[in-house]
Amino acid sequence: MRVGIFGAVVAAALMLTGCTAEPAPTPTPSPSAAPAESPTPTPTPSADPLASVDALVIRPTALELRAGEAVVETLDYMSEPAAAVATLTELFGRPPVDEAYQGGNHWPDGVYHRWGGFVLDERFYDEERRQRDGHDWLVWPRFAVFFDGTVAETVSLRSLEGSQIGDEWAVLAELPSFDPDLVVCNGVSIEAEPIETPRDRPARVSVVAVKDDDDGTVQWISAPEIELERFGGCA
Repeated sequence: MRVGIFGAVVAAALMLTGCTAEPAPTPTPSPSAAPAESPTPTPTPSADPLASVDALVIRPTALELRAGEAVVETLDYMSEPAAAVATLTELFGRPPVDEAYQGGNHWPDGVYHRWGGFVLDERFYDEERRQRDGHDWLVWPRFAVFFDGTVAETVSLRSLEGSQIGDEWAVLAELPSFDPDLVVCNGVSIEAEPIETPRDRPARVSVVAVKDDDDGTVQWISAPEIELERFGGCA
């Protein structure tokens, strides 16, 4: 009888031992994730200011490159012609068609740089003589400009008042800036600017227009042209 009780106790103990749950494993903490790096912004390339230029405006002392009414860049007629040609080549997207010419008694040799209806006239004046004689850009500009069309590529060519090749001369003559009494070598002054020369002689330099006598329109527009009363001849 004792044996039976003992066996029952042992069996019960074994059953209890078999049902005991294994201890749960201690969770291993996962490493904290590194904070995501903010993407580095890609710098936006600055827009080419020349891309906005839609007009060349001829002025007495310089050529203005404009976007609407805003002046984007100015090319002074006494600046280096090579730099002006480089700027215009970038503007028009192609180099000019060049035509060399020989000078005469009143003008030096030079090169016409042409883009459509626009011409930059590079003049090979003697720089040593310029310095010696004290001539400034009024008499010897390093380059001049001419309009003989209304556009170059897609860029409009006009005066400050908006005049263009082919406009009626009678309309041009009504502008307040039209001055047939100002003496210049070519054409009629349509915008004049007074300045002082290195020799302290007052003078005026002009944008001039030339009339086409066949149809009474504006044939071409150019600058700079010096007032002759104080210089006595074309140069």
